Amino acid sequence: SSVTYEHVLGHIFWGALIGLATLSIRYIILGANFALLLDADHLLQFLDIELVSRMSHSIPFAIIVTIVFFIVTRGRNIRICVVAFGAVLSHLAFDIFLAEFAFNKTTSFPLLSPFSLEKIEFEGVGMWFIIEILGIALVGVTSYLYKRKQNKLKRNITKT
Repeated sequence: SSVTYEHVLGHIFWGALIGLATLSIRYIILGANFALLLDADHLLQFLDIELVSRMSHSIPFAIIVTIVFFIVTRGRNIRICVVAFGAVLSHLAFDIFLAEFAFNKTTSFPLLSPFSLEKIEFEGVGMWFIIEILGIALVGVTSYLYKRKQNKLKRNITKT
């Protein structure tokens, strides 16, 4: 597939929407970058390096990335973990949106890669919207609970 300005800017914008649910500029920038970086496998394709078909566009990949961030941050920054997971959802949502509105076709992903390389096809105007809202809601709820816990800890510290 070809890379266009619309494709790049779309992933940046839709990934930023994921980060916006945290109400923090840091996570808005990270969400935009994470969503864009999922297409880094195109670079490997240009170099003719063999790889598992579009694994970065799968749920197991999103879970692995979330776990890696959890380990790297030692569980102290759950929001970055959820933003990374949400960025994968955002990336998939934009790919579905772009295929439908720019090319008037459906798109498919190996959602269970590497366990199954069978591609699951997505169609319907509402599918991209549902996936994007799901990512935003996941990040928003997690961020709300995180901030609530932080405020509770601050109140307990100031009482003593």
